[in-house]
Amino acid sequence: MLYVDDRISVHGLNNTNTKETLSPEKTAIIFIGIPASGKSSFFAKQFKDKCVHINLDTVNTRNKEMVLLDKCLKANESFVVDNTNPTKADRQRYIIPAKAAGYHVEGYFFQSILADCISRNDNRTGKAKIPDIAIVSKSNELELPTMDEGFDALYFVKLEKDNFIVDDWRDEP
Repeated sequence: MLYVDDRISVHGLNNTNTKETLSPEKTAIIFIGIPASGKSSFFAKQFKDKCVHINLDTVNTRNKEMVLLDKCLKANESFVVDNTNPTKADRQRYIIPAKAAGYHVEGYFFQSILADCISRNDNRTGKAKIPDIAIVSKSNELELPTMDEGFDALYFVKLEKDNFIVDDWRDEP
């Protein structure tokens, strides 16, 4: 189990208490989790200066998102898709082109305790705050990821007392 803070680079999972691993040069990172589960905060803390941020909240349309994805793939830039990506089909729109371009693909599944996500959403203001029904709806759509989808690595992320804890993924038997 890793506690993620400013001393840890999740991309390589390096610090004095963890085994050092080398990250591939071209990495596609797919976040999976309901709204207010910590995805954007995790991106800001761990990947902001390392990867291109692909997020529908920022680019506003699926077409603009695909243009940005295509630019990353052509430029061999590592990127993070910071959307809910609740279903296998949602994730395939990024995994398939990334694998075709020779990327190492990682998935980060964010623990989704509905009450906690609704509580965090209640602390948001403006456009960032969404209706509770939207969180419930995404929770109902959520499908657990599997390595069979094309991931090279999967991680489980939970937010505990303002710290992110990252564990290796374990498929249920």
